[in-house]
Amino acid sequence: MALTTFLATSALIHAAIYFTDQFLKSCINVPYLYFLENIGLTVKPLQLLWFTTAFNRSVTKWALWKPRFFRVWFTIGAVLVSLLLLPSIFLLLSCLVSYFQPVHEKSSRILEPVVPGINLPLKELPYYFATLLVASFIHEAGHAMAAVKEDVHVNGFGILLLFILPGAYVDVPTEEIRTLTPFRQLKILCAGVWHNMVLVICAFLICLSLPVLLQPLYMYGQGMMVLSLTADSPVRGPTGLQAGDVIMEVNHCSVQTQATWEQCIIKSITSDQLGFCIPESAVHSYDETIHHAFESSDGSVQCCSGDSEAHLCFELLEDKEKDSGVAAMQPFSCLPARLAISMSSKSCLSSASCPRETHCLAPSLKNATRLIRIKRQGWNSQHKEDVIYLGPPAYLYHTVSLTGYIPKFSILPVNWPSAIEIFCDYMVKFSGALAILNMVPVMYLDGYWIFGAVIDLLLSSHCDKVSRKVIHIIFTILGSILLLLNMILGIQNLL
Repeated sequence: MALTTFLATSALIHAAIYFTDQFLKSCINVPYLYFLENIGLTVKPLQLLWFTTAFNRSVTKWALWKPRFFRVWFTIGAVLVSLLLLPSIFLLLSCLVSYFQPVHEKSSRILEPVVPGINLPLKELPYYFATLLVASFIHEAGHAMAAVKEDVHVNGFGILLLFILPGAYVDVPTEEIRTLTPFRQLKILCAGVWHNMVLVICAFLICLSLPVLLQPLYMYGQGMMVLSLTADSPVRGPTGLQAGDVIMEVNHCSVQTQATWEQCIIKSITSDQLGFCIPESAVHSYDETIHHAFESSDGSVQCCSGDSEAHLCFELLEDKEKDSGVAAMQPFSCLPARLAISMSSKSCLSSASCPRETHCLAPSLKNATRLIRIKRQGWNSQHKEDVIYLGPPAYLYHTVSLTGYIPKFSILPVNWPSAIEIFCDYMVKFSGALAILNMVPVMYLDGYWIFGAVIDLLLSSHCDKVSRKVIHIIFTILGSILLLLNMILGIQNLL
């Protein structure tokens, strides 16, 4: 519903802008026409385009700032991108093959369109728009700087909004580029992809070194801090998790980073319910077992009265060959869950691993339900009561937003490191995708012109112009078919 509302609102805004534009133009509103001409704004159906020459002088200064450096820089880009042209086609081919593999053999190399609200959380839309705009701007800036370096005139720069997709473009005369030698053409044509590749590397390195970069301000690897909880999170409440809590353990499984948090949740899902080493004296003191325990339809054993919500039926986990002193214990005990678990010193699989005078008892629950004890503390190491969660572990994972960066000072925002990580992650994905797509020989994409220049460079002494054109067309058809099939199957896989 939120996605539909967002798209409908965007469409209405575009419609209102286009209607107003057409109305004022039909009235020959001179101030409005003068405004459009001076600001460089063009309004089309579901499109807004802004074109300017204000950056031309700055780009020229940048390109001529270190001429020797940029000559080597764009030469490396042309060579590297040219070498990756065929691997980009094989990548699309391997993605296409993976669609038809059995589910258990499918690799992660599947291209899917990013659709807000489906495989992109709506709350992360600002990162989506920002990374698209930055990646496309860096891409086009590469073309512009390389063109200036090769004495090709740059007419100007533009920013466009195609419905909800932002982007950037540069106006460079194609005729002037075609008059250059093939390798000089490649320097200009490959510069956009080359800059996207560098952007991917930079974003990856920043994300990788973020714990070190933020070391003076944030602690890392010492637990996971709760950023927020969804409205329907089962761990909300007076005794549940709260924003600012630092999760240290999940059922005695140490939580230090996002990876260990996920491992502990997966362990809770895939493993049988762990037991807790509970003192024998506590069992005898608080046991409220009914006389006739019975097995319910879901496979769990019920030994508590029906009106007891705070009590659970615990099963004694014993190994008769190794455990000692279990004869006095009943096979099932009805105990107050929070009190019993708070007295537990460790988790267990049998009483043999428990300290003396304690026994291993595990709650008898439904198949997907688990009893989880979450050890937490405040961000300033303040002691807080453990959280007892009863339910599927997956709900806990999907309804709690966490960060591995704990601020050392209360004035520091807790969400900045996560925002940087998300931005870098999107930058790696989107800038990388933009680079790959523009290495595929598809009409109107950089790959089409790059393949043409590479063919001219390698085959000009072996083939005439017509033969080279035929080879170029064959590669273009192949690349277009591969990209189209990947897009169709990606949409189908998404739906």
